[in-house]
Amino acid sequence: MLEIDLKGLPAVALFSEEFRSGVEAWRDTQGFDAAAVYVRHPIQPLLEDEVHARADEAFDEVIGAITAQAPN
Repeated sequence: MLEIDLKGLPAVALFSEEFRSGVEAWRDTQGFDAAAVYVRHPIQPLLEDEVHARADEAFDEVIGAITAQAPN
């Protein structure tokens, strides 16, 4: 993801909400400026249909973040 960010390509990183503070600290120290979307935690124990539901919850935010970065 960092390589994509450095190339200036529209991208969105997805993270579990549980790790927001760590991600934000890492972003600050690494100069990582790509958009980030946080999804509800936990993810690992979910069944496939539950994972799809989480994806549906985040979809509009992900699309919004990508299109906000699109060149004019």
